[in-house]
Amino acid sequence: MTLKYQHSILLVDDEVSITKSLERIFRKTNYRIFTASGGKEGLDLLNKLEKPVSLIISDQRMPEMTGAQFLEKARKIFPDAYRYLLTGYSDIEAVMDAVNKGKIHRYLSKPWDDDELLLQVHQSLEQYELVLENKRLLELTNTQNKELNELNKNLEEKVSKRTLEVRQKNTELKKANKNLEESFLSTIQLLSSLIESLNPELGKYMKQVAQLARNIAEEYGLDSEELDQIEIAGMIHDIGLLGLAKRILIKDEKSMYGAELKMYRQHPIIASVCLETVERFDKVAKIVLYHHENFDGSGFPNGLKENEIPLESRIIGAAADYCNIRYMWPKDMKYILDKSIQYFGPSSNSFNVTEPEKIIEEVASKIILLGAYRKYDINVVTKLIKIVKDTKSSMEKIKEKKQDIWISYNELKEGMVLAQDIRLKDGRLLLASSTKVKTESINYVRKLGENKLIDDRIYVFD
Repeated sequence: MTLKYQHSILLVDDEVSITKSLERIFRKTNYRIFTASGGKEGLDLLNKLEKPVSLIISDQRMPEMTGAQFLEKARKIFPDAYRYLLTGYSDIEAVMDAVNKGKIHRYLSKPWDDDELLLQVHQSLEQYELVLENKRLLELTNTQNKELNELNKNLEEKVSKRTLEVRQKNTELKKANKNLEESFLSTIQLLSSLIESLNPELGKYMKQVAQLARNIAEEYGLDSEELDQIEIAGMIHDIGLLGLAKRILIKDEKSMYGAELKMYRQHPIIASVCLETVERFDKVAKIVLYHHENFDGSGFPNGLKENEIPLESRIIGAAADYCNIRYMWPKDMKYILDKSIQYFGPSSNSFNVTEPEKIIEEVASKIILLGAYRKYDINVVTKLIKIVKDTKSSMEKIKEKKQDIWISYNELKEGMVLAQDIRLKDGRLLLASSTKVKTESINYVRKLGENKLIDDRIYVFD
């Protein structure tokens, strides 16, 4: 979306080289750039400005006051400004402090990616404009409602005229709110894409979790809003793992001990703290916080059990473990056999199939079944296994009877089944093969196609 206004951005860092580097990134934009060498200078500058800044980027480690302290004070001067925290070290407490006090919208790690930073800033300024426009229309509607009440009730013509104006403004307000909703969904997609850029395997895995979790939730008959919440939770449920050492990420929980296990068990809390500061994410944050609770009470972080655990969290927990095995395990026979023995004992080295992919699929289902009543809700497990079997059966029938053909993104229709992944031109996964396409996905794919971000050819089963 093209920005309507010229925006001002404040850069705060005690290192001149950092502010210079950030200024160079924005040199081709139409933004007005202000700089300050510390928190006190930044606050003085904000107090002197006649017009508010739209966005503030502050370093965390600075003399006199930290970035978190500065952003907390800056928020009192310009509460609508978007706030970014720049940090060059792994400091969870500092980030949480900035989230809680400064209400930051993003935190960036040094070194940053210039293109990603430009995209994030543009996205935030779009949100900033929509929020301001929403406020303007609300104020305008309130003002005109007051004027309407003050009119002489006997002057029907005037009442009729004013009523029409109010309706027109309400229509504009609904449009603005719709734009905010679309922007929110776009933000979710952007967040998911950024996760996949930072860790492609983790991003792809969480998209698989989101789809499977939504399918399970549909079996429970949840309404559309609840389905959207659980899908969003699935797409970002493990964002708290970002930043952990790779040596920890490649392990499963059974192989972790001491400090590694302690760090790993913090990730639902970290994700929840980051998410709950955004009003629209409060329900998602709760789902994410409890997705590692076990049905028998042996999970974390709070040791909830049975129906104390929200249904959405129980669904995410089972779907995540299944997808972790199904899509994250190495396709190495020795690894698969060793893991099978670890879970099922020495007699588990015989399978009905020989391909690693199919063996992992069989092992994943058995592990989930084995965890029923102890780790997982048996009702969730039953629905998960049914969906997996039905999906496998339907795909085998489709592949037997149909060949794949290519169509343009404009020809994509609801119910079509993808024969190949749809990926962005930079390689990021959008929709996985075997996905049955839904209306909301079609709209998103068409927008990406119109912006030349995906290939025109999409392969589906005929």
